Amino acid sequence: MSTPEFGSDKRFAGKVAIVTGASRGIGLSVAQRLAADGAAVVMNARKPDILAEAVEEIQNAGGRAVGVPGSINSETLPGALVDAAHSEFGCLDVIVNNAATSASYGPLMDVTKDAFHKTMLANTWPALNLVQLAVAAGMQNGAVVNVLTTGAERVHPVTGPYTASKAALASLTTTLARELGPKGIRVNAVSPGLVRTELARALWDGERGPQEERLVPLGRLGQPTDISSAICFLLSDESEWITGSTIRIDGGRTHVGGEPADLIGVY
Repeated sequence: MSTPEFGSDKRFAGKVAIVTGASRGIGLSVAQRLAADGAAVVMNARKPDILAEAVEEIQNAGGRAVGVPGSINSETLPGALVDAAHSEFGCLDVIVNNAATSASYGPLMDVTKDAFHKTMLANTWPALNLVQLAVAAGMQNGAVVNVLTTGAERVHPVTGPYTASKAALASLTTTLARELGPKGIRVNAVSPGLVRTELARALWDGERGPQEERLVPLGRLGQPTDISSAICFLLSDESEWITGSTIRIDGGRTHVGGEPADLIGVY
């Protein structure tokens, strides 16, 4: 993935952003776009070394970024991210809840209570808590984007808890949009289909990729930039009268029959 040219567009000049799951794939593409458009970015990912490389790449290209490593399962991570935004850059304007996980793979009849609870909690509470803490710290007239999955709209037999957690996050998105509207904070979501990321390589590499592409009306699988461009639109003033909405980004795949790819852990 090439790094965008910094300084060509400053629609986020003076803004401070938090992006979770930002060391690769969709999250990294979002962080790069935001930094290229003038934002200072607090980047989070689980692996410190990979995160440090991503932060350095943006800094070397002239962008402003800092990294806060940590798992979304950590109770202290949301607070650490908000603290970093204020201590490093003085404020917080936009949030992208991109990080996600799954503790279960298989039929719902085989899912344990522990695996179900872990997946549901990890993919909902950290995102909500991050917004809670941001608002408590003074965030106003900002924007939040939650990353969902088209799997929440279709049947994926072996990813039930994961897709259910994303459906729950979709519900949180609309409720937050209603609650935070009076503060000038817009809350929206994107719902990606299968995207060509390293994390999802097993789902599109080899013979499976062409098979999936044949089921996409636009004839190809997604790229991280397809998703990050929509996210940055929803974060920008260009969408100032949009809140509580979800943009599906899948090349039309949702409207076609056939066996869907297993989307566990894609994002």
